[in-house]
Amino acid sequence: MNPYILVMAIFSLVTGLVLYIWLVRSNASYFYTTNVISWLLMALFPVLLIFSFFPDSSFAGTIKGVSMGGAIGAFIFIWWYGTKIANQAVQVDNRVEKIRTELSGELEAREVELQQLRDAPKEDQKQRVPSVLRETKTYPYSLKGEQDKRIALITGDIRKVKGIDIWVNSENTNMQMCRFYERSVSAIIRYLGAKKDIAGYVVEDVIADGLAEVMGDNLVVQPATALVTGAGELQRTHNVKKIFHVASVHGEIGFGYRPINNIEYCVTNALEKADSKEFQSLGLKSILLPLMGTGRAKGNLKEIAEKLIHAAISYLETTENSTVECVYFLTWTTLSSIHAKQYWKNLTSSKP
Repeated sequence: MNPYILVMAIFSLVTGLVLYIWLVRSNASYFYTTNVISWLLMALFPVLLIFSFFPDSSFAGTIKGVSMGGAIGAFIFIWWYGTKIANQAVQVDNRVEKIRTELSGELEAREVELQQLRDAPKEDQKQRVPSVLRETKTYPYSLKGEQDKRIALITGDIRKVKGIDIWVNSENTNMQMCRFYERSVSAIIRYLGAKKDIAGYVVEDVIADGLAEVMGDNLVVQPATALVTGAGELQRTHNVKKIFHVASVHGEIGFGYRPINNIEYCVTNALEKADSKEFQSLGLKSILLPLMGTGRAKGNLKEIAEKLIHAAISYLETTENSTVECVYFLTWTTLSSIHAKQYWKNLTSSKP
């Protein structure tokens, strides 16, 4: 028996156990790397123990083309293999640490915002924390000098809105409608306009199919383009005559969707389309627009609301013989409603 090797074996086992117990109890940051090293030390114990009692026992192996044997060969093999796994663990630790750092930074930013909100006056808090408006109400505003022309704000869920001739669908420049269960106006319009079976499942994707037919072989349209389809089942259930699809956002790989520049042109183009000779026979008098680019595209709500409302007012005031009598804006949260109303108050002294 070789006492020196026996001492090394016991030392290796104790060190590995202590390291592992500390690892588990302290929840160390570099868990994977430390775990591999501790088990490597513990794994050396039986090897050294065997060779301390049986020094003539053999081990043979080849590492990167070099043959080794005996106790030294066993030790080097286990150490090489453990180091290889440890290197892989380090890479995992680095990725985990990077994610942890990013999440920590995001959390700190949110905590700062929360503290600022807590310190702000109550009136400001109400404006900064949006909540969904459950009740459907209409707030009409008459234009000065154009008493037969109105801008109106509608609160609540679009599914409860009925009797408006045109619904505008805020779409991307690829004119790809959202899936049925996504949280967007595009998804709701697509589902409500589809033909469904008795269980509510879609059997004919009327509006999306109509939009694809209008697109033809084109894969993309210019920003602010307005395309028109039928309303599908929405004509029967909500008295909608036409759906206007406007290209208000564009997508980028890895970044998602962003509002187009000059998003107000979407409003102008939609209204011009409503007044075109193509639809004169329909007598389109009302149009419903969402606050485009403020949902998944995360555009600045205040700025976009002002641009869209201003574009609608400008069109109604400057376009003679327009058949459109009322432009409705859907404001389904308290924040969107506040910004829209505030902008109107800055423009006119009219009261709802």
